[in-house]
Amino acid sequence: MVNILIVDDEIDMEPLIRQRFRHAVRAGEISLHFARDGLQALEIVDANPNIALVITDINMPRMDGLTLLERLSDRLDLTTKTIIVSAYGDLANIRAGMNRGAFDFVTKPIAFDDLKLTMNRALEKARMEGLARDAQTRLREIEKEFEWARRVQMGILPRPWPAGGSEDLIGFMRSAQEVAGDSYDFIPIDEDHVGFAIADVAGKGLPAAMMAGVTHSLLRALASDILDPAACLAKLNRLLISHNPEMLFVTVFYCVLDRATGVVSFANAGHPWPFRIDASGAVAALCGQIGIPVGIRDHESWETAEVKLNPGDRLFLYSDGLTEATNEKADMFGEDRLCARLQALAAEPSGDLIRQLMAHIDEFRGAAPELDDATCLMLDWRGRVGGSPSGLADAGIHCV
Repeated sequence: MVNILIVDDEIDMEPLIRQRFRHAVRAGEISLHFARDGLQALEIVDANPNIALVITDINMPRMDGLTLLERLSDRLDLTTKTIIVSAYGDLANIRAGMNRGAFDFVTKPIAFDDLKLTMNRALEKARMEGLARDAQTRLREIEKEFEWARRVQMGILPRPWPAGGSEDLIGFMRSAQEVAGDSYDFIPIDEDHVGFAIADVAGKGLPAAMMAGVTHSLLRALASDILDPAACLAKLNRLLISHNPEMLFVTVFYCVLDRATGVVSFANAGHPWPFRIDASGAVAALCGQIGIPVGIRDHESWETAEVKLNPGDRLFLYSDGLTEATNEKADMFGEDRLCARLQALAAEPSGDLIRQLMAHIDEFRGAAPELDDATCLMLDWRGRVGGSPSGLADAGIHCV
């Protein structure tokens, strides 16, 4: 029901309005309130703060319509509309009323068809403004929720990897939206084994971010009990299928480093193949059997393969947000450019390499928007240095 206040000192105005709008009143569409001057109108507004429309005469005793408009500004909702009723020749007062925020005006003698049309336009305008305000309020709430989700997501990424050991692990993640569907992790398994993984959820927004968080947590929990990467992915797949109402699938590249030998065991669930950068600076992609992403079908299997790293060798894992970065000409950065840039930066320390690589990709993209999350991590194998590095239990992320 729409509450309408009519303010006019003419005695016959109230019965005339009630007669003209009796059907709408009986149908419960509108509720009519009447006042003879501005002071009485303010009393009614104070008792009925949900007034949606005020129709007021200008010339009235005790408080005229222009003063009423000024006094209503701090009493009514911002979407409440006001219509001025005035004599045809009273243009100066009409102009003054419009300057005080009146939506429109009608002239006396009142043409009720014109009044109904003006009222409908005013109410529709108020309705649209109310919807826009509610949408803005909800948008602010959603932004707060996404900011909370972003902080939670960044909080589950690993902490800096301890320096001085046989290996270094460095990661980088940048979301294209408020939250990311990518994730990566460094997982201390035991004194001789370290797991590391990169994952990319097919999708965007909060569902993808939540799926990325679930994948991250499950993989970390499974890694301590299942040393074989393929077996670990198979178990992860079964768990994701049973907890995946949105039917989102995830590409994962999961590795386990044997810290005594430099052998990296790995399994690929639909993810781009990493690059190996050897101590001489040569760059080549790993290869092997690529399985389907996890979270699609049960009873799937993956294959574990191995690569032996020499001291000074590095592995560069990445998500397709790097290679699919697109410039204003719709050209993708691609694997060839990525390989060439890694080759050009091969002499750089891992952290500097990642920073310079991402700057180069951003330069390639130019003014084009970033359409996908960009994530990468790098293993730098230095070789066994005698004993176990201190601080292994505190291992985590190194953001560059």
